[in-house]
Amino acid sequence: MPKLPSAYDFKTLPEAIWFYARTVAEVMKARDRSMHDELMRFKKELHERIDREYDPAAL
Repeated sequence: MPKLPSAYDFKTLPEAIWFYARTVAEVMKARDRSMHDELMRFKKELHERIDREYDPAAL
């Protein structure tokens, strides 16, 4: 099982979100259940990063 990079390794938040969406699509297409734990780890880090960078005043 390949190890995914950290959500914090990406320069911008949109890059990290794009990587996650693309990776999920590839894994689902291949039906590769062995990636589940890595995807969940990345998703958790991504949500932590979103919470840190989220600015409610921007809405």
